[in-house]
Amino acid sequence: MNHNEFSMESLFPELDREATINRCKHFLAVTFPAMVRNSGRSISDLKAVEMDGMPKSPSSENTADRRIVQRLFAEQVVKRTIEAFSHVSDRSKQVLSMLYIEEFTDGMCYRAIGYEKTQYFDKVKPHALLEFADAYLLDDLHIYKERQDSKKTGV
Repeated sequence: MNHNEFSMESLFPELDREATINRCKHFLAVTFPAMVRNSGRSISDLKAVEMDGMPKSPSSENTADRRIVQRLFAEQVVKRTIEAFSHVSDRSKQVLSMLYIEEFTDGMCYRAIGYEKTQYFDKVKPHALLEFADAYLLDDLHIYKERQDSKKTGV
């Protein structure tokens, strides 16, 4: 293939589904709650809040610039996460909201939505996490498989 030509594989490398799912689980279980706290909110605040997209001014406290920047970044992460939840299918939105906003356990979640345990863990939850990776636009949560020809070395 000529270097000037594009292929589907070069534009859309093969997704490593398991690694992407694990990255999304970590993001939603660890990073997202930390960003919620850093934004000055709590998970319980998010249960009833509608994100309006308007920037919030920092509190009137005398804080360091670094802390203000951290808070603004955390607010963007929270906003973009909630936004991503609204751009996935209804079933995925329900699963993601139950797990990461309403703090359901997996068992509570699959029983509440009426799925068998294996169907939930094999299909429903992984699909929701992959949809989230597609919808979250602040950072790319996808992990791609390394192409075989990129491993070639020449001396």
